[in-house]
Amino acid sequence: MRRKQGILRPGDEPLPEMPPDVDIIDVSEYNPPHVPSKAWRECIKKIWEVDVLVCPRCAGSMKIISFITENLLIKQILKHLDLWQQKPSRSPPSPPKTVELVYEPTYDDWPIYEEPFITIN
Repeated sequence: MRRKQGILRPGDEPLPEMPPDVDIIDVSEYNPPHVPSKAWRECIKKIWEVDVLVCPRCAGSMKIISFITENLLIKQILKHLDLWQQKPSRSPPSPPKTVELVYEPTYDDWPIYEEPFITIN
């Protein structure tokens, strides 16, 4: 980088002169897009028992070509494929249905204890 900027240390050789028809492209600040590690694929295999990079129709190998993160675009794609399901509205819950209570007499064979509670020290 110092040689590109013309800053030389003792013993450094200057860059050779380039012909005028050659363009130099500086790629020193290029950050390639993040490619997810293969661990995510293995995690999905363990949890869901499905290999996400195998075609469900022909069992061929697939590769990721793009990550779509825009909500509007995702909605348009799912609507086009008839896979979009609108969330149910959050309306107030309906009142509970009235239930008629029926009382039936019970006949227990257990004696009724009306004796006082006795403690022993």
